[in-house]
Amino acid sequence: MSNASFRPAAVLLLLFAMSGAPAPRLRGQQVSGPAPRGHVLGSVVYDGDLAGLLQHLAEEFGVTIGFEADHRQPRPRIKFELRDATLQDVLDAIVRARPAYQWRQDGGFIDVYPVRGGSPLLDTVIGRFQVSGANWAEASDALLSLPEVRSSLSANRLGRREAGRGPAGRGGDVFSLYVENVPVRRALHEIAKRSGSHLWVFRQYGDGEKSFSLGNSSR
Repeated sequence: MSNASFRPAAVLLLLFAMSGAPAPRLRGQQVSGPAPRGHVLGSVVYDGDLAGLLQHLAEEFGVTIGFEADHRQPRPRIKFELRDATLQDVLDAIVRARPAYQWRQDGGFIDVYPVRGGSPLLDTVIGRFQVSGANWAEASDALLSLPEVRSSLSANRLGRREAGRGPAGRGGDVFSLYVENVPVRRALHEIAKRSGSHLWVFRQYGDGEKSFSLGNSSR
């Protein structure tokens, strides 16, 4: 069963069952307590785009996920099956099927990112960031325009390319946000959460003169 696009009816089978039993402790880097709990998935059968799977999980479980793709394969595919799976189980299955990735939870947000070769841009600390009455596109553009971020882009020889901005090209909910002394990835988590997209995706392409895309959908 295979499909290059993410279509839950064709590619992903989720049979939900509510369970009062505590979720088992499973492999995965957990920084600030356990990953959010809720549904137990009776069965998971997936063969397709990893970012598409993460988008579905973020929406289904009401969590915010940041996905930093490995620059050697910006659009990875993944295949696995699970039964009686919690969110933690699915994240563990992802890193088992794709050992180039790891996952962690920090402050209620989940990161899926490369074991090696991650982008320094996402760990660049910004001193102060504020937007008012902005949507995803406006806020992410403002974030990338900060002096600290522009300096990191220049140092890493990165230029931006366009990326998907959610269903039907919408920028999501309008919101206000103020953060200070946080890395870029944390600011992206806050933007994705407040805009209602639940997901942000960073992809880097090429060597030497490199480019990247940043979007709030799996496209």
